[in-house]
Amino acid sequence: MAVFVSMLLVAIATLLWNLGRRNADEVMGVLEKILAVVLLVISLCVGGLHQLLCFALLAVALKLPRAHQNQAPQQVASNNDIFLPF
Repeated sequence: MAVFVSMLLVAIATLLWNLGRRNADEVMGVLEKILAVVLLVISLCVGGLHQLLCFALLAVALKLPRAHQNQAPQQVASNNDIFLPF
């Protein structure tokens, strides 16, 4: 029963997130996204679906491309731009 409620809350959160992205009114869109995040947190903390979602997020994180060393662009000395490192 707890897994069904968690899946229902995740589905509602997904629906609210998509509605928030498509809403022309920015304030209502942000409110819908906040409600979606709250429902997702409730479903993860209370429901029994948190382990499945954690493994899915771990699988997605492991599929991300790796960054290579020296991937940032090098400073070109021939142009007249001011380079300020932060």
